[in-house]
Amino acid sequence: MVLRPREKIEMTVESLVENIRLGLDQVGNPVAVIEGDGNHETHHVKARSFRRIIINEGKSLGLIHSSKEIERIQDGVCDAAEASENELHVCLRVASIEGGVELDVGDKQQSRFRLTNGKVEVVKEGSTVLFYRPASMLAFVTPAENANLKLLFKYLNFEEDHAWLLIVWICFTLSTPRSSHASFPILVLIAEQGASKSTTCRLILRGLLDPSQMGIQGFPSNRQDIVLSANQAHFLIYDNLRYLSDKWSDILCIASTGGNDPTRRLYTDSEMVNHPFHVPLVLNGIHDFVEEPDLAQRCLRLELKSIPENKRRDEKEFTDEFNAELPEIFKGILALTASILDKLPTAKIIHPERMLGFVRYLAAAEEVMDMEAGKLQSVYSGILNDSQRDSVLSDPVALAVYKLVTEKGAKHEWSGTPTDLLDKLNNPMSLSGYRDRSFPTNPIALSKQLSALKAPLFSQNVEVVFTRGKERRITITNLEAY
Repeated sequence: MVLRPREKIEMTVESLVENIRLGLDQVGNPVAVIEGDGNHETHHVKARSFRRIIINEGKSLGLIHSSKEIERIQDGVCDAAEASENELHVCLRVASIEGGVELDVGDKQQSRFRLTNGKVEVVKEGSTVLFYRPASMLAFVTPAENANLKLLFKYLNFEEDHAWLLIVWICFTLSTPRSSHASFPILVLIAEQGASKSTTCRLILRGLLDPSQMGIQGFPSNRQDIVLSANQAHFLIYDNLRYLSDKWSDILCIASTGGNDPTRRLYTDSEMVNHPFHVPLVLNGIHDFVEEPDLAQRCLRLELKSIPENKRRDEKEFTDEFNAELPEIFKGILALTASILDKLPTAKIIHPERMLGFVRYLAAAEEVMDMEAGKLQSVYSGILNDSQRDSVLSDPVALAVYKLVTEKGAKHEWSGTPTDLLDKLNNPMSLSGYRDRSFPTNPIALSKQLSALKAPLFSQNVEVVFTRGKERRITITNLEAY
């Protein structure tokens, strides 16, 4: 008996609905969960990977489907998923569990690494965590029996303290799922040409954190591109940046702490879809491209050392050696991460900063590695202070106000109206050397710009206070002088 296309579609949809669990994930995507003897296998119904499920289901029914029929079957399964009213939490690469985290290995067996109680386990069955796998995802290397994290240091072209900060950032990013409570410090690598920054990103960071065909990318031309990429990998790497506009600085701030990108659903006039926008980022370049103070507070800026000509290595030889030792290094990263997670609840923060979750992680790492309490936290705070200072003093208004109360011979406190301040900064005998075309030309604009600079200036011990009585006044104080 020859079935009509519609009958074939209905038969296959009915069979799929009976044999798989359907629902909507946390952002409204229809998902299908295949429950077998091992861990669960999860697919977005509209993804290419689910087409294979449809083809195999058709074969089991003695049916062969055309591409058009497969698309209609996907539509039918999507309708069934929405009708099921099941809400499913689906993760990408890392998920929180009681007492630790689980990582999606990315292999065909749907294995997981479970990091709990300071231990690392490979889970082949019994996990209830749902992981989505983008088409670009690759599997982690199989960890060796014995861990050897010391092997990693010969591949890291950093001063020792900075190398440890990078390692802890790797552990933090590896074990922190995206959630409303998570904030990811943006890793910024600055180095001259030939200092192995691209190799560090492509080979070491990608191999240890999230093996993927995405590799490293050029910086996107629009926000939609980075939002789409953020949902296809656990973290993103952008290579050879030279400059970041204010707009892109704001976008990267959102990526660090989390937000949404609303877009109109296709073929509708008013229905909106919110795409989650929250992802760890790595940015590298020759020039120091972070200028906005708000972004600088969210960055971990590390500089790579220069490599003398006589110590440069062939890239293939370097890659082959690293890959040969990667199983031992990766086991070391997993073991260190598990130990840090075990100490995290009782870790003591000595140098609090804006990215407090990462600071707590540093505190736990110090305890695990028997370091002096606060050592890594202090290095991180110093990096933030230097970055913040550079970004503050690149702003003409911030620079002028900073010099007003800190320059040699200047009073440690200045107070007056916004008009007085503008006149002071416009005084050709005073601070005109710090002005440029972006400098505000009226008191209102100056007040607005200065309000946005209060926190960055305060990080440099310059306090700006606005008060209002009969008239608005601004008080600027050099706190280091008191």
